[in-house]
Amino acid sequence: MNKILVIEDEIMTAKNVKAAFELNGMETEIAEDGESGLKLIREKEYDLILLDLKMPKMGGEEVLKEIRKIRPYVFVVIYTNFSDFTDLKVLANIGIDGYVNKGPDADLQELVNIVKEKLEPFSIENARTIIDNAKMEEV
Repeated sequence: MNKILVIEDEIMTAKNVKAAFELNGMETEIAEDGESGLKLIREKEYDLILLDLKMPKMGGEEVLKEIRKIRPYVFVVIYTNFSDFTDLKVLANIGIDGYVNKGPDADLQELVNIVKEKLEPFSIENARTIIDNAKMEEV
C-alpha cells in the first residue's frame, strides 16, 4: 500500500484529499504545517508528499528544501492555489515531481489520478515483476 503525506494548513482541504486517497487504497497522513510535516518525514518513509506552498510559519519552498535533504528521492507534488511561474521554476530546480492547482475548479479525482500515475511504476507488484523478469533473463 502506498503511503502519502499531505502537508496542508487548510484542514478541510487536507481531510478531503485524505479521504479521496484512502478511497483509492492509499494510506494517508496529514500534517497541518511544514514543521510537523518535516517531523513526520524524519520519522517515517512516504512514497509521495503532497505539499501546499502558502502556509504559516514555514512556507512550502523552505519545507521542500528540507525534504530534499532528508529524503532526496521521495516524490513531491505541489498542491496550491498560487501559480506564480517564477516560483514554479525555483521549485523545479529544488526538485518537484508535479504541480496541481487546488483552486475552486480543482478535481480531487484528477489529483488522485496524478498521484497514482507517479506511484504506479514503483508499486511492490511492479517491482516484483521487474525482479522476476531479470531473474528469468539470467537463466
